[in-house]
Amino acid sequence: MDDQKRSCPFCDTKSACFKKLSPLELEVADMRRAELRYRKGEHIAKQGSFVTHILYLQKGLVKVYMEMEGDNDLILNIFSGGDLIGLPNLFTNAPLQYSVAAIEDSVVCAIDKKVIEDLVKNNGDFAQSIIENINGCTLYHYKRLITASQKQLNGRMADALLHLSEKVYKSDDFNMALSRKELAELAGMSMMSAVRVIKDLEQNGIIAENGGRISILDRSKLESLSKYG
Repeated sequence: MDDQKRSCPFCDTKSACFKKLSPLELEVADMRRAELRYRKGEHIAKQGSFVTHILYLQKGLVKVYMEMEGDNDLILNIFSGGDLIGLPNLFTNAPLQYSVAAIEDSVVCAIDKKVIEDLVKNNGDFAQSIIENINGCTLYHYKRLITASQKQLNGRMADALLHLSEKVYKSDDFNMALSRKELAELAGMSMMSAVRVIKDLEQNGIIAENGGRISILDRSKLESLSKYG
């Protein structure tokens, strides 16, 4: 890909938020960004660090997670190409409350946080799009809180698989890039429990798994498990 195609004004993979910007505003953002490539497993941002840039995931798959004591972390969300990461840290000097790591090889545009803040102040359509993005993540985290506090293991795993299907892979049949441990951390359970629940779902004909590929065979039953936990 040549430099012109990689620049913000000519990027054909820009986020919906950035489509609200004028050519001049895109030029300003482009002058204050860096395009970075990360290999699978590489850390992108560290919990407790200060936030200087907003991240745009141009390509790949990353996890946003809280580092907990012991061997298990808590995965808050999985982001795929086209997502913005770090928006809740706009207009605040608070340190990052989570870490970000690549689940597969990824390309990230790191854009100066101050530039994004100035664009929010000066472009109402852009600001609205940013708020809608933050609201979507907030509502998802409310749902995750209900899942963790009120649902049984089957309901938690159903939620995780439906989220991956609908929001990440956008298909009922997908190659699972997450490890067993990461899937367990997304669903909020131990790895042994995750293995057992996946096996139960297979035996009941709700999903099929073959070599890391997940197929949702009975979406209505999976949605019922998600709803009633």
